[in-house]
Amino acid sequence: MTQKEFNELSKRYLEGKTTAEEDRKIQAWYDTQPEFHQHNSPDEAAQTIGKRIWLNLRQSVYQNSTDRITRMTWIMGIAVGMILAFIWLSQFELPPPPTEVADQTRPAVAQRGIELKNTTFSDQKITLSDGSLVVLKPGSSLVYNKNFNKTKRELHLQGEAFFDVTKNPKKPFIVHAGKLTAEVLGTSFSIKNAEDSKNVLVDVLSGKVSVYAEKKAPNESNSTSDRPSVILTPNQRVKYLSAENRLVKSIVEAPKFVISKAEIEKLSFVDAPISQVFDAIETAYGLEIIYDEVVMRDCTMTTSFDEENLHDKLSIICKLLGASFKMVDAQIVISSNGCQ
Repeated sequence: MTQKEFNELSKRYLEGKTTAEEDRKIQAWYDTQPEFHQHNSPDEAAQTIGKRIWLNLRQSVYQNSTDRITRMTWIMGIAVGMILAFIWLSQFELPPPPTEVADQTRPAVAQRGIELKNTTFSDQKITLSDGSLVVLKPGSSLVYNKNFNKTKRELHLQGEAFFDVTKNPKKPFIVHAGKLTAEVLGTSFSIKNAEDSKNVLVDVLSGKVSVYAEKKAPNESNSTSDRPSVILTPNQRVKYLSAENRLVKSIVEAPKFVISKAEIEKLSFVDAPISQVFDAIETAYGLEIIYDEVVMRDCTMTTSFDEENLHDKLSIICKLLGASFKMVDAQIVISSNGCQ
């Protein structure tokens, strides 16, 4: 392996972008370096470890190099990277970077299945065998059975991930996140199940998601009828309060349009009844607006839809009409005394 090749391979390894075969090459090289194995304590001073790695790199990797400037520049960059990598590796085993399921070579994880863990500092895109896309956030992990998509589509999430699920009515897509379960046929949604939090968040971007609490005890019935459950549609969120075993439904922080850009451009109104404007908002965001049609029957509005977010749009409308709004149970509630 040439100097340039090893440089590029080391850089991609530290970024979590190497293949399983390249991981083995790095491990094989690491195993031949006795200096790396003399210190296993994560409390060892970084400066001492750095000196040992620096010396080893100079003696064993580029002993025969003739270009002194290139050699020292390269060694400096790799030494710093390897110091950080060694301190990290001394504390826990580094799993291979997440890739498509078909490329996974890790052994089964203690009766749970195959585990994908994002140990990098950036989002990792994973394409499952059914074609579904998962965007795994840093520090998050996903576990599924090796027979995934053969009999059912079921996964366990720790951390945060976005799912864009391939439709298959015969095989619901089920994600277990802590004490919460999300079940869909085909949709896109995100789940946040932080390890240090007792609460779980589910946000829906498109389609419908059935969310319900997990069984309280092993002997509890598999039926979800006696457990807290909700149906989520686009721009809706549910928060599971573990301590109270309760689901709280609301609207996502930044609702997105659920219609095309061409349809949005057609939403323009001149002295239109407020009912038409509210109907348009419901269509554009897939959210329900509650208001007193009798009280606001004389209210009119001249407006159009653009890139401003929903909260700003509602704030402007209510200010012009002398009204107010609030979000209640994933619905928009407008309060008004009418228009003169």
